[in-house]
Amino acid sequence: MPSEKKCPKCGTNHNKRGPYCSRSCGNGRVWTDEDKEKKRQKLLDYHQTPEGIATQSISSDFMSRINKDRRDERLGNYILQDEDWMLDIPLEQEEREDNSWL
Repeated sequence: MPSEKKCPKCGTNHNKRGPYCSRSCGNGRVWTDEDKEKKRQKLLDYHQTPEGIATQSISSDFMSRINKDRRDERLGNYILQDEDWMLDIPLEQEEREDNSWL
């Protein structure tokens, strides 16, 4: 018979397997400053790659366009329109008129 344990996160007594009383208690994580610094450095390194530079450029162009188009509207009241977030995706193959691929 399992012994009664106390959940380290919420303090509930339970008889379940493992130290936590539930999945939600077990999924919590506290990030240390060292972990945060590693994630920050990885992100800075990513922004130096060609993909990161392109992503950053698209993001800044996108936000500049929104801010320019909506500068007269009150802050915080802007609702994204479909054309604001939709991107053109270049296709390598051409599409036939009957919607089948070549």
